[in-house]
Amino acid sequence: MVYLKKVSLYIDEELWTNFKENVLRKHGTLRKLSSEVEESLRHSLVCEELLLGSFKKMGVNSDVSVTSEKIKRNRPRLRGPPSEILIREMRGKRFGKSLY
Repeated sequence: MVYLKKVSLYIDEELWTNFKENVLRKHGTLRKLSSEVEESLRHSLVCEELLLGSFKKMGVNSDVSVTSEKIKRNRPRLRGPPSEILIREMRGKRFGKSLY
């Protein structure tokens, strides 16, 4: 038995529109949208496996794992206030000028 998992994703709107148009052209309906997304994921994984296999045959070390902790440790430090504060101040100044 095949178990399906419902997911929600945030995808670039133009990319999603193009993908749906391709599915519509291919099948004449959007009812195959989920299966096409699944097929794209499978294809991506197969391509990655083939690429890793090729690297291994060439003797190239492709085992470079990056954890989220390593990324967090290597992030650049902020030199000033967060952008939210700067934007809020700029909006406040603009709003204040419009009252005069």
